[in-house]
Amino acid sequence: MSNALGDFLRARRTDARLETEAPRPGARRRTTGLRREEVATSAGISADYYTRLEQGRETHPSDAVLDALARALRLDPDATHHLHRLRDAHPATARPEPAASPSVDDALVARMTMLVDAVRPNPAYVLDRLSTVVAANPEGLALHEGLAELPPAQRNTCRSLLLDPRARTTFVEWEDLARGAVAHLRAANVDDLQDPQLVALVAELSAQSPLFRTWWSGHLVQRRRGDITHVRSADGAVTARRYEVLHLPEDGVRMTLWLPAA
Repeated sequence: MSNALGDFLRARRTDARLETEAPRPGARRRTTGLRREEVATSAGISADYYTRLEQGRETHPSDAVLDALARALRLDPDATHHLHRLRDAHPATARPEPAASPSVDDALVARMTMLVDAVRPNPAYVLDRLSTVVAANPEGLALHEGLAELPPAQRNTCRSLLLDPRARTTFVEWEDLARGAVAHLRAANVDDLQDPQLVALVAELSAQSPLFRTWWSGHLVQRRRGDITHVRSADGAVTARRYEVLHLPEDGVRMTLWLPAA
């Protein structure tokens, strides 16, 4: 059985940024980040109970315990929400068959296509929870160089950012955008991290991108929001752009709209 809750706690506990004590002269700290006992003490729970959480032998901690663990691990609001979702998504029994693959119906595609066309010439695209393009205007596709040349089913912005070297040239703050894409991929799929299409995408990106492997194994979580970044055009000119993200949770999609920074 998947132990997503325990895996998340272990990954965040071993984050080196959590280390607070300086090693004694001549001594080495054996554990990166925090020890289980340190997390448990900080959260006000027993070390045995915390160990059971990491090992998947306890899967239904209370909200109060999760909030205390979030404080001990210094989780931001997105990661704290993710922690609660992992607890709530834990299956009581093994599911009898794989979950259905994410899909978007034709009516939604038509609606989203009308929406992205209405905001031209501003680049815009709509992504599903795997970051695959559902609808896009020409300017939105052009922003990710090479995306328009791919068959629609392969137009995935997370794959483009991580595997297409041209993305590092186009986006000046490429690492921030790529790390955020990986963090959002995990956050958007918290309800079923064993989804076959997600597992296949993670395997593909892990095999080809060391950075993806590092970020994914670190259980980074971040919900995509608006920000200002810089885009380099084909002639080398750099322009500040603001992107805004509109989430449509009932439809399982999100729209990204790129605007002038001003």
